[in-house]
Amino acid sequence: MSNPLQAPDKHKLIPRIEWNARNVYGDETSLYFRLSRELIGDGKLLVLASNIPPNQPAPNLFFSAVHYLLMKAENAAHPLREFFPDLADELNTRDDPYPVFRKFCLAHYQEMAKLLRTRSVQVNEIGRCSYFLPAFQLLARQLDGEPFVLIEVGASAGLNLFWDDYAYDFGDAELYGNRASDIVLACELRGDMRPPLDNPTPRVIMRFGIDLDPKDVLDDDAMLWLRALIYPEQVERARRLAGAIELARQHPPLLFPGNALEVVPRALKAIMSDVPVLLFHSFVLNQFTDAARAHYFSILANMSANRCLYDLALEPSDWPAPMTLTKYENGKSSEHSLAICDHLGRWMEWIA
Repeated sequence: MSNPLQAPDKHKLIPRIEWNARNVYGDETSLYFRLSRELIGDGKLLVLASNIPPNQPAPNLFFSAVHYLLMKAENAAHPLREFFPDLADELNTRDDPYPVFRKFCLAHYQEMAKLLRTRSVQVNEIGRCSYFLPAFQLLARQLDGEPFVLIEVGASAGLNLFWDDYAYDFGDAELYGNRASDIVLACELRGDMRPPLDNPTPRVIMRFGIDLDPKDVLDDDAMLWLRALIYPEQVERARRLAGAIELARQHPPLLFPGNALEVVPRALKAIMSDVPVLLFHSFVLNQFTDAARAHYFSILANMSANRCLYDLALEPSDWPAPMTLTKYENGKSSEHSLAICDHLGRWMEWIA
């Protein structure tokens, strides 16, 4: 009879949980950090976590599944909610949350297992638009104001496509972007250099997103899952998401389902070759295999034979994540590093 811990060990769950606790969840008082310390030694819950596909961020998906179930109406009175800052009427800071957390997971074992197998960490983090805004403005300057097409790869619900409907606070007592917007994204600027923020708003003549499983902003359950992906302490981030969803529901974004390796070539063929195209993505290619990533970049190189393409990437090849802008023209590429970024949009160090 096989050891039931073989599957979790195979996916190296424990190191991944430990890494997230140290690098992602914040200080040691955060709920997910406290739960992570106990989870790494819990054989039954590690077996449950083995339902997570190896290409998914295991700790985030596991905790998000619990968060999602807790926000369901049938669990509105569950005592575990008392430990979640975004759900508690009165936060329980006295007791150990893990026994209640463990009991909840075991009581919802089958629901959890299905969620872990079928859902994914498709965070639609609009805070990252704080990085995209200056990058788009930089490109617009390079194009001398020429309009371009904007394509988001891995768009989730497409909320980042509304980047020019948000206001931006970079800490200099001035707002950028749409200053009249109710959605204000705050981003601390670090280092000595400053991003280009005073250029005119880029002229985007068409925008759309591509995703394996695009989320419909009109689908309440899909939006609840997006909400569940936000960590419990990040109450303001959750409010921003709610505002962005409400905005998107007024004019739902154009999203195409499918594998980017198949949809991107079709999309580029449908766009006139004399129109510049910018593809952008954040924390998406890290879920590709090495071969798929290489194929994606080869597509851009091959399809730039008679046109100009740009690829804006915020991908965690290192931590914090670098943001790069790559120009593809006549089959050749030139890459430029623009910034070092926090993964949630909280700070940026511009280096271009």
